Amino acid sequence: MPEVRALIASVLQIPADALQDDDGAETVESWDSLKTVMLASMIEITYDITLDNSDIERLTSVSAVREVIARHV
Repeated sequence: MPEVRALIASVLQIPADALQDDDGAETVESWDSLKTVMLASMIEITYDITLDNSDIERLTSVSAVREVIARHV
C-alpha cells in the first residue's frame, strides 16, 4: 500500500517531504478543488475503494485523507 503522503504529493506535484499531517487546501497553494477531485480518483484507483461525495468533501488535509482511506480499507 503506497504511503498516503507520497500519493498526495504526486497529485499536487510537490515533494512528499514538504507535506505535514495538518497541511491541506488552506496551507498548500496547489491543493484546490480540481486537485481534490484528482486525489479522490487516485485514492479510488490505488486502494480499490469507492468514495462518496461526503468522503471527497473530507479530503481537506493529509490526516483527513488518511482517515477517509482507513474507513474503507
